[in-house]
Amino acid sequence: MATKLEGMLVELGLELDESTLKILSILQKQKNVPEEVIAKRLKMRINDARKLLYKLYERRLAVYEKKSDPKKKWWYIYYWSLDKDRIQELFLEYRRKQIEKKKEELEAELKYAFECKNCHAKYSYEEALETEFTCPACGSVLEEAAATATAKKLRKEIEDMELALQAEETKLAPKQAKAKPKQKAAKPSKAKPKKTKK
Repeated sequence: MATKLEGMLVELGLELDESTLKILSILQKQKNVPEEVIAKRLKMRINDARKLLYKLYERRLAVYEKKSDPKKKWWYIYYWSLDKDRIQELFLEYRRKQIEKKKEELEAELKYAFECKNCHAKYSYEEALETEFTCPACGSVLEEAAATATAKKLRKEIEDMELALQAEETKLAPKQAKAKPKQKAAKPSKAKPKKTKK
């Protein structure tokens, strides 16, 4: 069964293989998971698990922390977690794409400017003009189409989705401001300007 995150990634075109999705599922439930634990849970060699983890890292979906192994000198243990900030960015991108799809649906619905009251067929302005505003199916006179219930529903959905997106972006704004380090202003140079020869 696909999780919400997996569905979102597929929608964004970031399709991942089954093993990588299993790793993603593990990282969703727990953070700072050693790669040995991931390999054991998936019943695979550690090198294979590491390759999949790096695939997630390359797509900026996972991050790791490297710590020295207390049992073995010169060895390191990698602890993996989901990159929550990147996931949040992807979520917002996903929301924007959903809104665009709804707007396209609305545009398609509004494209039909005329309808036949007799057989309920819909026509664009160009189609109605070509048939001299008569229905090619039944011969009735075409009338200007009123805003349909579908169009009203789509407008409401778009409005709700845009408000939800705006709320998410507002909630994220303080986090993103904290994450960006403040740049120090350049100090004026104390060196004296060089004299040029005339």
